[in-house]
Amino acid sequence: MFIKFRHKPKLMKKKQKKLCSAANQYKCVVKFFNQLDHENKFKILEVGAGSRILKEFLSHNIVYHSLDIGESHDFNFNLDKGKLPIQDNVYDFVVCTETLEHVLYPERVIKEIKRVAKKNALFFFSLPNEYNFVMRIYYLLGKKTFVDEPFQIVEKHLHIHKPRVKDIINLFAKHFHIDEIYFIWQSRKSMSSLLARKIDKLINILAKVSPSLFCRTVVIKARNKEQAF
Repeated sequence: MFIKFRHKPKLMKKKQKKLCSAANQYKCVVKFFNQLDHENKFKILEVGAGSRILKEFLSHNIVYHSLDIGESHDFNFNLDKGKLPIQDNVYDFVVCTETLEHVLYPERVIKEIKRVAKKNALFFFSLPNEYNFVMRIYYLLGKKTFVDEPFQIVEKHLHIHKPRVKDIINLFAKHFHIDEIYFIWQSRKSMSSLLARKIDKLINILAKVSPSLFCRTVVIKARNKEQAF
């Protein structure tokens, strides 16, 4: 895919402020889309779109579709059900963040995502590193988070899978050519606290050095292997 980029892209101040309170995995994705040439038209599918926050940061030339469980989405669909209700080779970009850990068959979903994307599409994925230093302390103390509710993990679509950083990279390397990997730390408090964001900024320096310990989220930018060059 040949993509033209704008010179010195900027978000409006209102959007910048809102982006600061968004989950960090969206920030590198938004940064990429904000650089696209606004003269070209693109179609994007967000799989596991949740509250559809990504749409708020996209320019008018990008046609956005969301897929998740709920009537508010363009495709109201449970990813455990199999084939996506979408034709082949439709989308220029597919974004799937913090979703695959909740589904029963992640690789089946990945294959479906590849099917509905164009052959020269770009993909953004993210998965949580379940072995970061905070989670290791939790395991040591026998604590559970809200995504580890006993006997309800599958029933409530909580974190069914608990991959390490290398598991995440190996999963996507199996199916894609990986262009970039972002190792991100973000505490939940940082979405509302300036102090927490400053602390997170320091931990993010460590995440680049030792992602398995200090990374909370791994973001992958990838494309089909046949498009590698």
